[in-house]
Amino acid sequence: HGAGAKSTSYDIVKACVTERIGKFSKQEILALCPSLGSSSVESALKKLVDEGYLVRLGSGRKTMYVRTDALR
Repeated sequence: HGAGAKSTSYDIVKACVTERIGKFSKQEILALCPSLGSSSVESALKKLVDEGYLVRLGSGRKTMYVRTDALR
């Protein structure tokens, strides 16, 4: 973290998911990160999936996420 750098929604979501064990939904992350809006959480989750940090399971309302390192 840079000195006085403002945490981005990506940083906040990544910190949240790092604490999660097993699968979690976007709703759970929204509950953990009340300062963030739904679209911010969604784009952060998408970026984490794109980077290979998270794996997305399912689609639509039933979408769940899990950390790649939790699958090993």
